[in-house]
Amino acid sequence: MKTGFTLLLIILSLASCNQGDNLSDAYGNFESVPVYVSPDVSGRILFLKFEEGERLDSGQLVVIIDTMPYHLNIMEIKARHTSVYSKLENMDAQAAIYKDQKKALMVELKRAEKLYKSGAATSQSLDDLNGRLDVIDSQIKSVMIQKQSIKTEAAVLDQNMLLIRDKLDRCFLKNHVKGTVLEKYAEAYEIAVTGKPVYKIANLNTLELRVYVSGAMLPGIELGDHVRVLVDKDSKTNRELTGEVSWISSEAEFTPKIIQTKEERVKLVYAIKIRVKNDGSLKIGMPGEVVF
Repeated sequence: MKTGFTLLLIILSLASCNQGDNLSDAYGNFESVPVYVSPDVSGRILFLKFEEGERLDSGQLVVIIDTMPYHLNIMEIKARHTSVYSKLENMDAQAAIYKDQKKALMVELKRAEKLYKSGAATSQSLDDLNGRLDVIDSQIKSVMIQKQSIKTEAAVLDQNMLLIRDKLDRCFLKNHVKGTVLEKYAEAYEIAVTGKPVYKIANLNTLELRVYVSGAMLPGIELGDHVRVLVDKDSKTNRELTGEVSWISSEAEFTPKIIQTKEERVKLVYAIKIRVKNDGSLKIGMPGEVVF
């Protein structure tokens, strides 16, 4: 009699365990989409005042990189710019002289043509004047070519100025993702390198619970479905939140390697992400369960 009673308790216990195991349809961990923030210019960090765990607003100034090299470049370009425009002014003055000379030659040529028609001048004098006129035209053309070359040089300097000013603006690194600093990779007065992250940030207002479901469950799950999400409240009870299916993998994969039994490892599953609004208690890496 005692043996039968003990067997009954074991059966009830197993049934209870099975019910607990079947309470949730999938299991996984919470994750976020981190953004690695890197400077676009290299240089010494003069200003960096934030710590891991600090919340940053979008547009907030977080890092200032030494701007002196770019200020010196700007001063150099301005000096070259002044020199170039001085050359342009000289070219304009030279062209004006040649044009005045041409105007005087044109008057002299007309007078010589009248004298030639009246027989008071020779054809040689006309040829000389036309030759001198051709020379002045060539000189004016040469000045115009040089002037165009100088204008091109000035345009290159203007473009370089824009590039330097752009780099100068990029010395002031602003945060573009409203969220929480997860990791900090640099300190003030260290050298920042283009493309090397200074910090990692993520918006923790909403987290995603990545779970895996079998192919048999997949037809009953659609994007936008609202599901029950369970997280640990204590060692015995769970807390329930509402989640929304935000992504369903289009390809099957093997059961994650954390499943140890061979029978489970060979099964194909599909990854699903559940978007859950964070009330402040959810953390990255925290386990969660889903009831579809």
